[in-house]
Amino acid sequence: MPAMDEAFWANIDAHIVAHRQDGQDKPPAATFQTAPAIAVVSDAGPAPRRVASDWTGVLDTLTAAKSAAQQQEVRLREQAAEQDALLQELRRTQQEVRAFEQLVREIQAQADAKAGELHARAEAQIGKVQAEAAAKLQAMEARVQAAERRAEAAEGWLVRIEQASRDLVPGERRAAA
Repeated sequence: MPAMDEAFWANIDAHIVAHRQDGQDKPPAATFQTAPAIAVVSDAGPAPRRVASDWTGVLDTLTAAKSAAQQQEVRLREQAAEQDALLQELRRTQQEVRAFEQLVREIQAQADAKAGELHARAEAQIGKVQAEAAAKLQAMEARVQAAERRAEAAEGWLVRIEQASRDLVPGERRAAA
């Protein structure tokens, strides 16, 4: 952390020197006494006074630090506002995704129900067609059997008719026939 503080203050000092309006090239004092000064009463005379430019440098440094802090605060507020907007967008998007997922589930359920209904209808139709085909097949088989019985009966009648016609023919012709 001390390296960051030193770099920060060096950056502030450079900024102050670059923007100084009084034309002074001298940077402000780099070190400040942080411990409280103890006043010593002595007969040596008055203590040397600091030059006004040193205090001006301190004020410039403090002003620049305050300005940098305000700019940082503005940037942080802008970032917070952007993050809040993004968070709201994310929540809205998540809500839309949940709504779409629900819609997909409903459509899938409808599609499954429709497919089941169509399958049932197809099965019923197939069963109906198979029943009709079986009934027609049975009817045709019954017709074939009836036709076969009629053909057998007709053959029987033809054999009888032929026998009866032979019996009616005189004896000598019978041998020829």
